[in-house]
Amino acid sequence: MSLQELSLYAAISPSRLATVLSTLSAVTGMRTVPVVQHHLVFSPTPASASGALHPAIGPAATQLEASRIDVHRDLAPANEAENGSAPWTLTIATIPESGKRNVQVQYINRTTFRPDEQCVTDSTGIIFRFLRALDYVYAYDYLERGHLFVYSGMVIIKVTQLSPQSPPQLHEIPVGDEDELVADTVARHRDPETAKFLGVWVVHAYVDILTGSESVGDDLEKVRIAAERLEGLKAEIAGVVELGIPDRGILDPRVQIRK
Repeated sequence: MSLQELSLYAAISPSRLATVLSTLSAVTGMRTVPVVQHHLVFSPTPASASGALHPAIGPAATQLEASRIDVHRDLAPANEAENGSAPWTLTIATIPESGKRNVQVQYINRTTFRPDEQCVTDSTGIIFRFLRALDYVYAYDYLERGHLFVYSGMVIIKVTQLSPQSPPQLHEIPVGDEDELVADTVARHRDPETAKFLGVWVVHAYVDILTGSESVGDDLEKVRIAAERLEGLKAEIAGVVELGIPDRGILDPRVQIRK
């Protein structure tokens, strides 16, 4: 599905976490919902970039652009499917829009692979092979854990920290089908209970608006209301958390590939 995401961000230190969570619980009227996710990031190969969306112009140009793909699933027990594993969700994002805005705007395409679909099983290796067929390869992965709130029935607030995971070394991967074995190695060694997380906590407040043929109603009106809700949250928690718009380059998913 195609989404337009409006968002605001903030970074807080561990010493501020308890105060921030208490404030968010008060303004949302709810207890925190635990979040634990595993993210796999895939990068395009030169072959995939040959059909890139933004080719450099000119006969001498050798640099092409394509975007990374993020694939994630929930690891928290409350979100797991009956067979013990939650579905994988594939996300392709554009660089956030430029210009003077009160909130950040970014377009996202998202697809969920459910375990009960015949074309995809719960095996992590299936995801690797699927993206390999699109000329995308595993780049790195990370764990995300933290807390979730919902404000005004619309704004999702995540307060999370990340644990970057080192890609498997060659000596860690048994001889055989590379994609399947890398996938199994990645899945086996990613344990939130023992992972080392970065100290900083990231506050991400956002509203996802369905766009395209699946959208119902006035998109402009939905964007206006979403922006108002975000700005209302920003004003309500000012002094405890200072929400704002980060440098758009930080969230740029594009990669440069030389042929």
